[in-house]
Amino acid sequence: MSSNISNEMHLANKKRWEASAQRWAECADSRGIWKRCHEDPTIVFSPTVLKYLSNIKGKRVAVLGSGDNEAVFALAGLGAQVTSVDISAKQLGFAAERAKVLGLSIQFVQSDVTNLATLEDAQFDLVYTGGHVAVWVSELQQYYREATRILKPGGWFLVDEYHPFRRVWKQIPNALEVGNDYYHRGPYKYAMGDDILYQKAGVHTCYEFHWTIGDFINAVIQAGCQIREIDEHGTYVGDWEVSPMQGLPEFFLIVSQKQI
Repeated sequence: MSSNISNEMHLANKKRWEASAQRWAECADSRGIWKRCHEDPTIVFSPTVLKYLSNIKGKRVAVLGSGDNEAVFALAGLGAQVTSVDISAKQLGFAAERAKVLGLSIQFVQSDVTNLATLEDAQFDLVYTGGHVAVWVSELQQYYREATRILKPGGWFLVDEYHPFRRVWKQIPNALEVGNDYYHRGPYKYAMGDDILYQKAGVHTCYEFHWTIGDFINAVIQAGCQIREIDEHGTYVGDWEVSPMQGLPEFFLIVSQKQI
């Protein structure tokens, strides 16, 4: 594993994720999704995403910001040759242990998603990223330029992010009240504890960036990809989200293809 981290805000976020990795792993164990998703990818991917993975067997795939690696395991279960990239060494360590349990062969690379210098140009057939990755990244366009750089010409780039409309609300249980201006990208600076999911004040400095739908679309285009499909999907509202967001889309998907 290698690391390329020069951005001080990213370094602070990395330190917080290293401190939180054990707790995050315990949450993943309680859900148990990582144990099943290599056999049932529908647990992880929407029908639209799965449509673009129908011929993924034997293809080279990179997952950027792999986190709990559920997407990685699902792709490996579909027969892809997967490279898992994350900023947190501890997250990757837990993932490597789980991959052994599942009998999956996966390459793990520790790296900042804005600097994938350890990965060569044009080597992947598909790059997948999303969930809750962009919120930690200060340079969205550089992030997507790197994703496109490592793609083969004609390769697919899938961005499947938490919907930005869900980031504007105050965390109060009985009403939707705007807490953050949709157009204020950040950085938002916090001092938080070890629990990423159920956040409380603590000693770990971290930074968030609230990108808009337009930011995501433009960053993909400017990276040199042509958008083939856009989809909004999911309705689940977790208890960690606090606000009553029923009726708002959960995820925002951009399917694009690197220009030949």
